[in-house]
Amino acid sequence: LLQFSDATVAASQFNWLVMADPVNRVMMLGDEAIPTQREIRRHAEAAIATFLAAFLHPDQR
Repeated sequence: LLQFSDATVAASQFNWLVMADPVNRVMMLGDEAIPTQREIRRHAEAAIATFLAAFLHPDQR
């Protein structure tokens, strides 16, 4: 289903697509930047779409 040369790199990239923005916002702005459940879902869906655009095997698109 997925196509990549290094699973560790792909996993790390997926992790940071999901985690980087929410974590950075809270670290910089504090508790008021904690995302809502809706924001978390939207961000996760966007991260998944980006990851799949990069790594989904062409036959699966």
